[in-house]
Amino acid sequence: MARRNALDPHTSDPRDPLELMGRLLVGSSYRVPVEGSASGDSLKTSDVAGAIGMMSDRVAARAAMAVATRAEAPEIARISHAAYRRVLRAVLHMRPRPIRMDQPADRWRLRIATYDAMTEMVWPERRRTFRVLAKEARMRVGAYAACHKAATSVLQEAVNNARLEFGYRVFAHGDHDLDWERPHTL
Repeated sequence: MARRNALDPHTSDPRDPLELMGRLLVGSSYRVPVEGSASGDSLKTSDVAGAIGMMSDRVAARAAMAVATRAEAPEIARISHAAYRRVLRAVLHMRPRPIRMDQPADRWRLRIATYDAMTEMVWPERRRTFRVLAKEARMRVGAYAACHKAATSVLQEAVNNARLEFGYRVFAHGDHDLDWERPHTL
């Protein structure tokens, strides 16, 4: 397991690539620090946009953008809708299954749990208890917790894969872009 403050292997910058993405995409006076005035060009918004555009996993790129820019409810809903099939596969591999996927109401409840998991990733300070969320979704607390944890793990994996790929796309130089292999997804 990598340390949280470990250096990115493609750069000597100790910051997280998602932090850089968020700072460069959100309008501010932020500039990437460089040594001396002749050290070369700094990162620009177009570099970030290009790296995001070249990402192979669209769900991961959108989830990373949402986390980096602190997206609001409509964008979170679109991302959770796009990630639903991955979460569904994760739940189908669980034994015992927390909900019955042949029931339309249970499929809808899984969508609610996926939305709640994405909201919690974007806005961790708005975290609520499983009991409250399960009551809103009209589920048993244990079943809701299992669905929420499956959704969180799928979405966290997508964001982590996007973090790695983004760091590689932004900081890799030359023709090394062709060496990138898409991370394994469900």
